[in-house]
Amino acid sequence: VTGVSVGGLPDGIVDTDMLATEAVTGAKQANGSIVQVVQAVNSAQVSEGVSDSTFEDIAGLSVSITPTTNSNKILVFYKVAMASTKGSYTTFLRLVRDSTAIGIGDATDSRPRVTTSVPTDSTDYFIAHHTNMFLDSPATTSATTYKLQWTDSYSQTFYLNRSVFNTDGKHYATQMSQITAMEVVA
Repeated sequence: VTGVSVGGLPDGIVDTDMLATEAVTGAKQANGSIVQVVQAVNSAQVSEGVSDSTFEDIAGLSVSITPTTNSNKILVFYKVAMASTKGSYTTFLRLVRDSTAIGIGDATDSRPRVTTSVPTDSTDYFIAHHTNMFLDSPATTSATTYKLQWTDSYSQTFYLNRSVFNTDGKHYATQMSQITAMEVVA
């Protein structure tokens, strides 16, 4: 290109309309930029028996994302609407990257290591909400799966997106649950 001095073009000469599609890559984007977003939404009304202290995958709440560089981070958000048959026990949820639990508490005695815990109530209408976000550093450019698992300290049945008694009527709402993963330039 003739007429371009050392140091490149002055500010304001090239705007987004002049750039080819996909011309700005992740490597050229500023730290904190969002490169890609994936989401899984489960609005089905699901019930599942859960064994004492055994973490089980939550159906439909799993996403796969392939980081563009191994230095980028993945920001994971989730919201899970659930009820349980045992009101005096706390429900536990954990975030898992592939097969490794992440964003969990420190090992302390025999306590479960979880991402979130919410007490439930056995009344007809009660739906507990697990919500959280975690910034992960997977250090890979391979496809990576993030999923949610649930358990508690007492074998019981969990209900996703509905109350324990799934009766028709204005007191028994249905909801949705979701997990979202966003790649963040770092």
